[in-house]
Amino acid sequence: MFARVSYAVGLASLLGADAASYATIDPDNSGSFPCFRSMEGMRQSMEDLADGSDLVTITDIGESWLKENQGSGRQIPGYAIPEDGHDIYAVKVTDNSASGDKGKMLLTAGVHAREWAPPELVARFLEMLVNGYEVDADITWILKHVEVHAILYVNPDGRHMAERYPELRWRKNMNPEGGCADDESYGTDINRNQNFFWSHPGASDDPCASDYHGDGAESEPESKALADYARSLFPSAQRKDKPEDDKDVAFPETNTGMFVDVHSSGGYVYYPWGHVDLESPNNEALEALGRKMHYFNDYKLWAGGKKDFLYAASGDISDFMYGSLGVASMGFEIGDDWQQDCSTFESDVVPINLPALLHAAKVAAKPFLELKGPDVMSLDASQSNGQIAVSAFASDSEMVNAFNGPEFTTGAQDITEVLLYLDVHPDDYSDATDTRWSMQPVRRRLQACPSIKKRKPCKRTSGCEWLTTTETCRAIPPVVCTEITKKGRCNRAGGGGVCFWDSDKTCKPDKGGSPSIADSFLSGSGEESVELSIDTSTLSTGRHTLYVQAMDSDGYKGPVSSVFVDVSRRRLRGGN
Repeated sequence: MFARVSYAVGLASLLGADAASYATIDPDNSGSFPCFRSMEGMRQSMEDLADGSDLVTITDIGESWLKENQGSGRQIPGYAIPEDGHDIYAVKVTDNSASGDKGKMLLTAGVHAREWAPPELVARFLEMLVNGYEVDADITWILKHVEVHAILYVNPDGRHMAERYPELRWRKNMNPEGGCADDESYGTDINRNQNFFWSHPGASDDPCASDYHGDGAESEPESKALADYARSLFPSAQRKDKPEDDKDVAFPETNTGMFVDVHSSGGYVYYPWGHVDLESPNNEALEALGRKMHYFNDYKLWAGGKKDFLYAASGDISDFMYGSLGVASMGFEIGDDWQQDCSTFESDVVPINLPALLHAAKVAAKPFLELKGPDVMSLDASQSNGQIAVSAFASDSEMVNAFNGPEFTTGAQDITEVLLYLDVHPDDYSDATDTRWSMQPVRRRLQACPSIKKRKPCKRTSGCEWLTTTETCRAIPPVVCTEITKKGRCNRAGGGGVCFWDSDKTCKPDKGGSPSIADSFLSGSGEESVELSIDTSTLSTGRHTLYVQAMDSDGYKGPVSSVFVDVSRRRLRGGN
């Protein structure tokens, strides 16, 4: 049996060494937080990761306020500040030997110093990618097609204080020049200092406030280092000339790039807009992103126009990445405490957020398109008697509609095509040189539709459809082509390929030629189980990669899923 690594289980086996193998956060020498590497321990572990893998590159991208202004730090009675400051580093993980344009994913953590868990989660994601390369098919193709970048500590001076003196609950950077008289409350909030609606409602001009926005957009070296690094990653051609003036103009669906800012705590996925309680012009794709993340981590959605919009945050990083750079952008609020206990982190934070981040990485190259398409929820392959049996389940709705509430627009389409590609990613496919097949629907035993009482089992059953108005399951009425009087409805009936508009301006059953993919799908459903058998005699011995991608009736192709298969030849005794 060959199977794609399950999102629910299996990813933990791809993690690196335990955090406790390196220096950990331990302010009282009690060993209470063995799951969180200290900033020094993290730096050493990332250097070891880079030393052991050609996939990893570490780059110095800037300096903290204290390093840029050595000798100007403000002493805090009873506490030792890091007077020499820190460098800020970015870690890149990708297959550097793979050529061609790649999607870019940027993750940030350590923006708010007192939040201990975010850097550790992001580091584990990087380690999972490195250890999963050539082990997990999805991770392997992601690293061939995507560059994953991470800044684990955007605010290293503040982090230094937070790890050593947790009682301070230090959040901001350590710039003392804002005018705050309180020795324990100065600094600028990096997450209110970005150059997009800076100093608008949703940030404070009080230098002692926890959300003080600083004395100018990108006034802080930490903010500048982050923004400049992001500008170097994401294409300048996809940005708006006047991003604030044109904030209500949607970005093209062809824009590329994924940004994730990890914070704690509360259990939220947030996405633009954050500075105002209104939906962004690309809300359909961004809400689909938030909903798909919710499928994995069960977090609430915090965004403009949503019931869980808690408060405005102007000049924040997520809005800047989307509004100024045109990138699909979101953030996580993980866990339930700034100084998260290790038991909760290991059992309730890591397992649900690693698969969410992996799914986000899948769509980094074309997020505004692929987030609207169907997801391949499962993919398996087994080999027997010279055949590889491939089965998959694709759904346009399961992820986006896992969220309680009305069904979302991007999950309302039918599955019209599921294609399987042999040893070539769909983005690289060429009709002239490559091989792909159309997967066919599994003919399932029909049930009495009215006896099915829940939406998902109903939608997964051939010949049934769920009526949201009555919350009941019914048999899909058969398509009677001759009763259709409109050309467009005729050609679209049953998902297409069932009826055709004749020259005499009547709708007739399409009986000619081989059935199309749409025709072969029994129910015109947004969820389909599909299968295909491959004759192994047509394949070379060794490892092959099978890629599967589904498309919906609006023409949106969803994220790619993949599986490794190994083909061997048994030689007969006495054979040459």
